[in-house]
Amino acid sequence: MRTSSRRSPARPALPRSRDGITLVEILFAVIMLAVAVGGLLGSSASVARQMGGGSTQMVAASLAQARLDSLTSLSCAQLAAGAAYGSTNQRGVQESWTVTDGRNIKTIDVRIAVPRRVNQLRYQMVIPCRD
Repeated sequence: MRTSSRRSPARPALPRSRDGITLVEILFAVIMLAVAVGGLLGSSASVARQMGGGSTQMVAASLAQARLDSLTSLSCAQLAAGAAYGSTNQRGVQESWTVTDGRNIKTIDVRIAVPRRVNQLRYQMVIPCRD
């Protein structure tokens, strides 16, 4: 008696289908997103700090310009008599000025102390005396 063994024909291996994403892929995506958001937050904080510092320095420069304009509108005799020095505090900025007498000139020195800035800002102007 002859037995015949039936073999099923070999099927080619089918690739496994991927239904969804794995936990490792989700964790990697979350970590990458967190790094990107952290970088954006760090740079936006730096930009905000720089913008605030720029606006404070603009206030300081406009105050110094106003002081220089008001002092240069006075005659040399008036500068020597009453406006030799002074100090004010406006918009959180401390301003001080001195007028020194030279030979036929007056030197106006305006110093501005800005909060959270180590060095003072210094503006100088020399005006000729023709009186």
